Amino acid sequence: MALPVSASAVVITGAEITGTQPMLISCDWGTSAFRLRLLRGAEAPKIVAERSSLRGILTFDPRDKGEFHDYLTLEIERLFRRARISPAPVPVYLSGMITSSLGWKELPYVEVPFPLDGSRILIKKGALRRPCGTHKLTFVSGMRAADDVARGEETELIGIFSDVRLGAQRTASVVILPGTHSKAVEVRNGEVVGFRTYLTGELFQTLQQHTILRHSVSNGPAGFEEAQEFFDLGIRRASVEGMLGWLFTVRTNDLLKGIPRDLNRHYLSGLLIGDEISSILKSHRSATPILLCGSLALQKLYLRGLTVLEAGSRVHLVPEEVTSIAAALGHWRLAIAEYGPGILD
Repeated sequence: MALPVSASAVVITGAEITGTQPMLISCDWGTSAFRLRLLRGAEAPKIVAERSSLRGILTFDPRDKGEFHDYLTLEIERLFRRARISPAPVPVYLSGMITSSLGWKELPYVEVPFPLDGSRILIKKGALRRPCGTHKLTFVSGMRAADDVARGEETELIGIFSDVRLGAQRTASVVILPGTHSKAVEVRNGEVVGFRTYLTGELFQTLQQHTILRHSVSNGPAGFEEAQEFFDLGIRRASVEGMLGWLFTVRTNDLLKGIPRDLNRHYLSGLLIGDEISSILKSHRSATPILLCGSLALQKLYLRGLTVLEAGSRVHLVPEEVTSIAAALGHWRLAIAEYGPGILD
């Protein structure tokens, strides 16, 4: 079921901006993508404008920190131009791989348990000087468990759980953050107490592009409904024996059974997602609620997989309008904690 939306932000145009409400710039700078958002409002911020690109940190030379500075300066200028308002020395919060050893300002990880109010977050300050004034920069740390690490997801979780209607889920839940490096996060009593990373998305791309299986899958016209039978089969097989012993059947489906390659792609997806969610369910066997985040497309796949494995009744879908801007909402909550509701007052 879908949770009510109370922490979401709304995109508005420059012409609709009135008054002197506080502003904040949110920067989610990951391995392969860059996202910048200008927020304005009070308790429930509005997204005034946003910029995104494929200039993740891996496109920069980590030895030249000035490249990060120059690119952020350029994108902030573009952000205000898109918002159609005059530039202002607005605080900037940065999270994600930008605080890794390959990024701009390296920060150590915060060990779990990690409070979802961000009270134990580590930050590093900086400054970005522009003609309009000096932007105060706040770099946000990642979090670590005994044998796992995360950068960016900690801020997303702060944003997701800023919705007061998630009170019950703050007490006990498993949060699934699907993507290139999926995360299954265990939450208890308002804290992250553990998490595990699954390379589901990255492995899916690698297998279909750089292994022999690339000759047996394709991005054809088959929709999910048409391919659901094959997706479900992948889910069930991986849940019983794991995916490794079944991966080559992607090839034999093509060679021996003549299964169309676009349908076969969904079978491969089922094997990988099935392996991930069966592992999650084995680690969390009780009726603990599952908060499913991510895009609508990914939510659909994961919900189907969880339903096939008879765990669908445990699932709560977090609206995409919240999860898609979770990092920005997290930055907003951190700014309020640091500056107070006024932020710029």
